[in-house]
Amino acid sequence: MTVSRHAKGWRFGVKGSDGWRYVTRKLKKDAREAAEAALEEVGASVQWSLLPQVERDFVGQVLDLVRTEADRRAVVDFLKARGRSLPLGPAVERFIAAKVMRAGEKTPYLHDLESRLSKFAAAFEGRLIAEIAFEDLSAWVDGRRVGKSVKTYIDLRACLIEFFRGARVEGLTDGSIVTIAERLPSAKREKGERRVATVGELVAVLDSVADEWRAWVVLGAWAGLRPEEVAPKPTRKKRDKRGLRCEDIDWAFKVIRVPAEVSKIDRPRVVPMGKTLIKALAWAGIEEGMTGPVVLRNPTENKETARLGKLVFAAHWPKDILRHSFGSFRNAILRNLPQVAEEMGTSVAMLHKHYHNPKAEAEGVEWFGVPVPIGSDETWVEALNRCEDEKKEA
Repeated sequence: MTVSRHAKGWRFGVKGSDGWRYVTRKLKKDAREAAEAALEEVGASVQWSLLPQVERDFVGQVLDLVRTEADRRAVVDFLKARGRSLPLGPAVERFIAAKVMRAGEKTPYLHDLESRLSKFAAAFEGRLIAEIAFEDLSAWVDGRRVGKSVKTYIDLRACLIEFFRGARVEGLTDGSIVTIAERLPSAKREKGERRVATVGELVAVLDSVADEWRAWVVLGAWAGLRPEEVAPKPTRKKRDKRGLRCEDIDWAFKVIRVPAEVSKIDRPRVVPMGKTLIKALAWAGIEEGMTGPVVLRNPTENKETARLGKLVFAAHWPKDILRHSFGSFRNAILRNLPQVAEEMGTSVAMLHKHYHNPKAEAEGVEWFGVPVPIGSDETWVEALNRCEDEKKEA
């Protein structure tokens, strides 16, 4: 290796796989020493003596952090994954496309999964998956959960875990057994009683609901049907399910025969109809001899429940409030959980967990005895007041 004179001092050249590299020193003596050190490192993966000081400092910082063989593997795994990684946007698209292909269709769950992950990708636009640190993910999730329910957080965490596990399988992240999404703290759903409506709230809903969804309210409040048993969403998972039809109402025996293709539990059940329900169905436009769906469109997907929530509850529509109310008030009258469970198409254990909201018998009688308006001009509030006045006079 030859050391030659140069305008800035003395220099020598080292030929590597990427061509010649020249090193210059001010003094000839220093240039010779550097050349001899470089000769000793020929063939090595890193020629330490030729590294600029900034790169030596970087390597020193890494060595200070790496304490064990596992640490060294983690560093190598991360750098390899980063080289294979993809930006979040394309990665999410590929992930969802693979899920849809396996499912054969974009199910409601996959629609929801895509929506959540697309928002995540948009928040870190241009970033590689392997570049997302736990601190980044945790801060984003914390921002998303403000003002939201625990269930919303649980669902978001589950979506992220599913995505990062898939990315790990494809080698787009490091090979850690626990993904950064799984390191997010788990949470439990809030415990507490389900929201039960008062008679006043029910009457306000009945007076406010749009005509096309009258039957939806009536059948939830006084028959305990699930919202989607009355008006299924077009995007529901079970495509073979339909909503209740007028033919399913047995006027002769005064019962609603809920078929298996309507029931969530895939088995038929019979729900008795009281006097208030029969009158309320007529108010809703459902009468004997009619055929076809009792409700044509789902009120949630058409923003009717959002409107009623703001109007009546000054908040979001309480989920399943009509069914929860039916279960509580029906049990107040019967005091027979197995029978209530049979009518609602659920189990006694589920009633204990979700619907067993103890109410007095008088409250149940009041709920199922709400006076129905007479004629088309009287409102539910007016009917309730009329009934109260008649009681006072009696």
